[in-house]
Amino acid sequence: MNKVVVLEGNVVECKGELDKIKRTLADYELFSFDEEDDIDYVSQIISEISCFGQYRLFIIKRLPSIEAPDLAQARVKVLGRFKKLFPSIPNGNLVVFKNVGLSAESFFKEVKKYGEVHNFDKKMSKSDAKSKVRKFLERRKIIFEPEAVDLIVDSLNIHGLDVNIDKLYILIRKIYNYVAGKNKITKEDAYSVCDTSKDFIIWTFYNLLDEKDPCSSLDLITDHLENVKNFQVESTLLIQSMVWRYGLLLLAKQGVNEELAKDMIAKKISDIIKLEAKGRAWNIKMSCKLKEGKIAPEYSTNMINSTLGMGYNKSPLPFYSFEQLLLIYYVLVKILIKIRSGCTDAEIRIAFHIAILAICGKINKKNTIDGVLEHKKALYRRQNGRNI
Repeated sequence: MNKVVVLEGNVVECKGELDKIKRTLADYELFSFDEEDDIDYVSQIISEISCFGQYRLFIIKRLPSIEAPDLAQARVKVLGRFKKLFPSIPNGNLVVFKNVGLSAESFFKEVKKYGEVHNFDKKMSKSDAKSKVRKFLERRKIIFEPEAVDLIVDSLNIHGLDVNIDKLYILIRKIYNYVAGKNKITKEDAYSVCDTSKDFIIWTFYNLLDEKDPCSSLDLITDHLENVKNFQVESTLLIQSMVWRYGLLLLAKQGVNEELAKDMIAKKISDIIKLEAKGRAWNIKMSCKLKEGKIAPEYSTNMINSTLGMGYNKSPLPFYSFEQLLLIYYVLVKILIKIRSGCTDAEIRIAFHIAILAICGKINKKNTIDGVLEHKKALYRRQNGRNI
C-alpha cells in the first residue's frame, strides 16, 4: 500500500483521485493539516499507529509551519522534514499532499519511493473545452446554440489558445444553474453569465461591431454600462479604448493599402510610443510611459499581429475600408472630446448610438455626425438669434 501520494493540478481530477483513495481505504481515520499546524506536531501524528487498527488518512492542504527567516526558507525546511519522515510512516497510514503547489523533481523522486505523484493538467485547449461543454449539455438534454458554447469558452481567455480547467468547470456549473428549468442556451444566456469579465465584454463588443450587428452591439454595451459603478468614467474609458482600437485598424489598413509587407507594417506601428498624462487641469503634460525602465509602445506585438491576421484571431481589417476607418476614427475622437467637455448621461448614450451606427456603416456622412454632436452649440445660437 502507498504511504505517500501527491496530487497536483486541476481541482476536479485531484478530487476524483482523492475520492478513489477514500473508497479504497473504506474505514479510516481522517486528519487534515494546513499552515496553522506546526511541523513537529504533524510529524508526530503521522508517525503514530491507530489505536483501533484503522487506516489513517492525512491530507496536507497547506504546508505546516516551521521557524525560518522567510517563507521560501520555511518551505525548503518543511519539505526536507517530510522527506526524512517518509521512511518512518507506519503501514496503514497514508499522507496525501493535495494541491499545495509542489513542483520540485527532487521531492517527487523521493515520494515515488513510497507512493505516487499525480500531476494533472491545469489547462485545456479551447477546442477540447468546447467539446467538454457540448458533452456536458448534451448529457443533460439541453439544446444550445453553437455560438453560445464558443462565447462561454472564449470568455475565459479571449485571445489565447487554451483555458484554465478549474475556471471552465466552475463556469459550466454556473451556466447549468443559470438555465435551470430551461431546455435551451442562447447567445444572450452566455452574455448574461459571462458579463463579469470586462475584457470579454469589450472584445465581444468589437466582434459584433466587425460583424456589423448594431442591435446586438448596442444591447451588449448598454447592459454593461448600466451595471458599472461610475457611468461617466467607464463610458470615457470605453470610448478611449475604441479610439485606441480603431486607430490601430486605421494604421494597419493604411499599410495594407500601400502594399507594405505585414512585418514592415508591424514594425512601423510598434515604433509608436505610448504616452501618459501627468499633472492636473491646465498643468497636464504628456510624457513617454515607461515599463520596466523601457519606453512602452502604444500597441503590443500580440495586438498588432492579431490585427494583421498573423496570430490566432482572424484579422478584422477586411470588414472595413480605409475611408470607413477614417470616418470612424473621426467620430470617436469627436465623441471623446464631447464627453470630456461635459455631457449628461443621456447625451453619452446618444453618442454611443452614433458611434455604433457609424462603425456598422449605418451613418456615413461627416456632416450628419457633426450636426448631431454639435446640437448644443446649434441650440445656443438659435436661442441667441444668430444665423447658423
